Amino acid sequence: MTRRVVITAALIAVLLAIAAPAGALMRPATAQLPDGDTPPVINSVELLPPGSHNALLEADLVVDATDNIGVDHYEYRWAPSVFSGMRGEIHVTPVDAPVVSFADTKPQTDYSLELRAVDNHGWDSDWYTAWSGTTPSTPNVIVAGDSVASGYSRQWFTQSSVCRDTGFSYGSTVASRIASQLPPAWAPSYANIAWPGAGVGDVLNGGSDSCSESYPSQVEEIDRIADPNTWNVVVLTAGINSTNWVDVITDLTKGTAFSFTRSGDKQVCQQAVTSKWNLNDRRGFISDVTEDIVEQIGERTNASLYWTSYYQLAGTRFAPLWSPIGPECEDEMNHALDELHGAIRAGLGDDVEWVDLGSRRVDTQQWAGWPHPNTEGHAAIGAMVADAVTG
Repeated sequence: MTRRVVITAALIAVLLAIAAPAGALMRPATAQLPDGDTPPVINSVELLPPGSHNALLEADLVVDATDNIGVDHYEYRWAPSVFSGMRGEIHVTPVDAPVVSFADTKPQTDYSLELRAVDNHGWDSDWYTAWSGTTPSTPNVIVAGDSVASGYSRQWFTQSSVCRDTGFSYGSTVASRIASQLPPAWAPSYANIAWPGAGVGDVLNGGSDSCSESYPSQVEEIDRIADPNTWNVVVLTAGINSTNWVDVITDLTKGTAFSFTRSGDKQVCQQAVTSKWNLNDRRGFISDVTEDIVEQIGERTNASLYWTSYYQLAGTRFAPLWSPIGPECEDEMNHALDELHGAIRAGLGDDVEWVDLGSRRVDTQQWAGWPHPNTEGHAAIGAMVADAVTG
């Protein structure tokens, strides 16, 4: 073949290419894989907002993908913006309940999410832009309930109480320990709306604390603070103030203050729990109002709800070397806690996680602050709650 013929043939090929329709150049033929399969195809993807069932920084995907032998799993990656050309690490998510984690992103930042399907023979689809937009803000940790949650403290009987101390409360430990499990940019915001004396009715409707401050419904405050576009963790300690437990403990400690015999403490505890405590009369109210609280938080927010138990008082120190409720009372105190916790849990439902402190003793303040947690006690409660949240 002469050089002129070669040049002429090449020129004809170029002219034919120019004359061909644009679609014919851009539209590849269906790939025929070695085993006769075709690659999977993603038809549509929806990224859902964070839900109460989602772990922190995770959100559900709704994917429509097809393949002749079946999709095995999905892979996804984040891109900081549609124009940067940068792509993040590839992650795998199952086909039956696909979720994505925002851990590779930063809050309130523009990103694109790309997804591809992988079939049972390992063939994958093209990358599909599943979502583009601004990522959520940092998660919210909201602590509500009574004086255990509010960080109540009082050192001496001659000094006034500190009714609300968000940094002293176990909620501070919850927020800091959750932050330690997340990328630094995603450290959660922390709000504490608990106040001393709040029972379940006050959580629902509002009321006044022991420092003569009035407060609105804590449920309404939770609704105000929670952001439906990000993850919200609500932690509650409430229930005991819906009974006459404070009066029972006051009488009990008077009765045991100068009792140094096992039988004396035992008898006083038995009488206090069986005769003086009005839980049996309040049980239905506690369960019903707790159920209302859970339903309203569930209807108004996308929050994940954690309800903490109370802790063992027997053996805790009112003063150095003195426990007004002796260890001989442990069985009675455990029985009392079991009864109260049963009333609370009857209203919780399956969507609320119960954080069970067990029958453990929590370090308490002494003198006028007893039996509220001290610094170590709050840290212990907060650690247990944080572990429940982060799984």
